Amino acid sequence: MIVRTTGYQLRLDQRRLVAEVRGADQRLWFRLRLLVSLDTTRGPDETLGVPEVAIIDHGHVRIEIRCRSSVWRSRTIVLDCHDDRLELSASVSGDGQILTAHLFGGWWSPKGFLPSGSALGCVVSPNPDHPRRVCRPAVESAVIGVVGDGAEPGVGRWLFAPAPWCYAVSRQPPEPTAIPPEGEWAALGLAVPIAEQNFTALHYGAGTDAFSLRLDYEGHTTVSGEFRTPAAIVQFGLPDPFAALRAHRDLLVARGLAAPSATDGPKHWRQPMFCGWGAQNHVANQVASAPARDFATQRHYDEFLGVLAEHDVVPGTVVVDDKWQLEYATNRPDEAKWPDLPGWIDRRHAGGQRVLLWWKAWDAEGAPAEACVRMPDGTPVALDPQTSSGRELVEDAVRFMLGPDGLGADGLKVDFLARTPSGAVLRHAGPSWGAALLHELLDCVYRCAKSVKPDALIVTHTPNPAFTDVTDMIRLNDIRMLDAIDPEGPVVPHMAYRAAVAAAACPGTLIDTDGWCLPDRATWTAYLREQSTLGVPALYYATHIDHSGEPLKPADLAEVARVWRDYRRAHGLPEPRADRHGAMVAARSAPAGHAPVSDRRCLDDDTTHP
Repeated sequence: MIVRTTGYQLRLDQRRLVAEVRGADQRLWFRLRLLVSLDTTRGPDETLGVPEVAIIDHGHVRIEIRCRSSVWRSRTIVLDCHDDRLELSASVSGDGQILTAHLFGGWWSPKGFLPSGSALGCVVSPNPDHPRRVCRPAVESAVIGVVGDGAEPGVGRWLFAPAPWCYAVSRQPPEPTAIPPEGEWAALGLAVPIAEQNFTALHYGAGTDAFSLRLDYEGHTTVSGEFRTPAAIVQFGLPDPFAALRAHRDLLVARGLAAPSATDGPKHWRQPMFCGWGAQNHVANQVASAPARDFATQRHYDEFLGVLAEHDVVPGTVVVDDKWQLEYATNRPDEAKWPDLPGWIDRRHAGGQRVLLWWKAWDAEGAPAEACVRMPDGTPVALDPQTSSGRELVEDAVRFMLGPDGLGADGLKVDFLARTPSGAVLRHAGPSWGAALLHELLDCVYRCAKSVKPDALIVTHTPNPAFTDVTDMIRLNDIRMLDAIDPEGPVVPHMAYRAAVAAAACPGTLIDTDGWCLPDRATWTAYLREQSTLGVPALYYATHIDHSGEPLKPADLAEVARVWRDYRRAHGLPEPRADRHGAMVAARSAPAGHAPVSDRRCLDDDTTHP
């Protein structure tokens, strides 16, 4: 059986359940394996015997494959052949807890696991896990997900959580460039409602001339009756990887699976930002064995902002980073660090500035066990928004951080989303898991924030079309993953790639360009000059580059002031008033064990930057 469309040609081998797919140019794309396996906690889902294949006129060609399964009462696989795309899905009936779902590949006894054949040359993952492997060889696997940790070897994939559920693939060989060249590309993505995204990761499993997709459900999706997999969709005829992401996103919007393009928010959301994390790290570097979070203090932030104001660098938005709070779950100020955080925020408001507070997702510090996802022995490991106590705890924290009777902040920088709980043994209150559980947590934060302060700004690192309803701004996240074996790479091209992913997947949503960690002053300068072309400029340093220890010169800060001034003019933004209010006095009277921000002499040399 042959299917011919304007985008591809498909020839079905019914005996082997293989669909050979060629492009309009007759070159091979895939030998797609029309198999799906939904493994359960009882064991793998093996196809038994010879499946029944039917060709159906459904307004387009539909191929239905009915299989006998080793763990389900029945399994039906469907391939819909549309003019510009192919869609594979499966449904099962029976009872079981899904561990993993394999698409475009599966178990077929006695042959073992059979993947799809592939003529692909390269794959672009929207998840930025390595600065020099944006366009990777198709024989290299890739992962998109909501679980990752830079401190753990081999799972440093936390920068976007989640990235779009879509890989861009091409038959051309990979090139060692940050932004892949144009050519003929296809989108290999998923279409599924957010409430059904109960998986923690989408794996592109590579092999020699082979691939398959795998979803990790981890045993937290219980089937009693019927279950349908997400649709795995191949879209053809795309000129570049970002067009592939746009096509994937447009398909989701057309099906009501993602919100339309974001509308412009309040103008002040676009104001240049200062986040104190890089400056905190520099101060920590001056004190032996002192973690950077120890310097998220009222005194230090006054020092940081005072230095900047003296050089006419006045951010419109100030982000108070980790750890201003006493406990991560309850989010009350550590009064030893912030003796008057509400008053401090009021003074920033008086100067025309707004303040975002850093909020650590999932962390159970200070939360009762009944509000948490737990280990089998009851040990809490993460907040659980599916419990009434967990939801109330999150909402109470948000109301306190943003409300007039609390701190009165203007929004939240939401971080550590890739700490989404993972593990088959974990216990939780409701049906949601993985990406669906993360969305539920962010929905709780977002809706509560908007009810308290409608113009509150919520910043996340979730450039996934299904998450645009719970974020106002997408942060590009840390520039370098310092725990990686090889963190080096081209900064400006890599951040441009991240921004292009966010713009393609979530058009209209603002982008926070981040600014930490940069390796040296020269690279900091290069990125400073490009930030305004990518999104909202963000500054993380006041006196030094923390990683190299290089001081910032007056000319460097003058360059920041110039870049921000030009950016504000381009966007019609006002200049906030500089508020020095004696900020540097505290630097000269720092108590023992708490270093001042800097030796002020570092700013006296007016050497021009590179």
